[in-house]
Amino acid sequence: MQPLRLSLTLLAAVGLAGCFQSSTIINVNADGSGTINERMLLTGAALAQLRAFAALGGGGGQDINPITEDQARAAATSMGSGVTYVSSTPIANGDAQGRAIVYAFTDINQVRISQQPPAPGGMTIRAPGVTTADGPAVTFALARQPDGNLLLRIIVPTPKVPPADTAPPAGAGPRSSPQQVAMIKQLIAGAHLSIAVEPSGRLVRTSSPFVEGQRVTLLDLDLDEATKDEAVVSRLQGVRSVDDAKAALKDVPGVKINFDPETTIEFTPEK
Repeated sequence: MQPLRLSLTLLAAVGLAGCFQSSTIINVNADGSGTINERMLLTGAALAQLRAFAALGGGGGQDINPITEDQARAAATSMGSGVTYVSSTPIANGDAQGRAIVYAFTDINQVRISQQPPAPGGMTIRAPGVTTADGPAVTFALARQPDGNLLLRIIVPTPKVPPADTAPPAGAGPRSSPQQVAMIKQLIAGAHLSIAVEPSGRLVRTSSPFVEGQRVTLLDLDLDEATKDEAVVSRLQGVRSVDDAKAALKDVPGVKINFDPETTIEFTPEK
């Protein structure tokens, strides 16, 4: 796998192309019901990039718009049984535009959340090293404990990494040229992706190291902040395992990722 393609694959794995910002907050009640609040923003520059990728992938670079209400409604079916569309509101921030969306679910055990946001217009992009097709989804399991507390298990699929036979030879230098690093940084400029869970009740404990009040963060990537140090991009190109990824992203500003395959949240339900 070529160095630039590998970098784009790693970055596209979190669903980010251009100035794309996506946040997902999952609120869970004691009975397993709850809401999913999504906020998505996309700039004009990002739309242009997505059209270009669509053309490379045979999509013809069709004219696409930020997520519409119809697309928001249709997305509910991909989130699992019992998930329904509630409402949405167009939003804008400078030259970025998008939509704030609320979904409701009846049973968190049936919910599936993609680790990468959908491309606007429902478009699937498959170009060399870049794809917006959905990967394995995050799933949930909620059970009541003997003491009356609720335990929510969040199962996160293990990320795919290139096979070992594509690794650089021992002692090889950095795999990125300055031009490639600059191109990657331009591609992901302004990109931010976050996924968090908020249980309804008193948070007792969680295995995630990223907690603020009731909110447990599963993933928060501010790629502008993370790639201020160009060495980070070069380190990512050497990733061949989850342990490699942990080492490459350790203490990197703008990066909060729990690499554990399962995150647990224990909470006491509201009375």
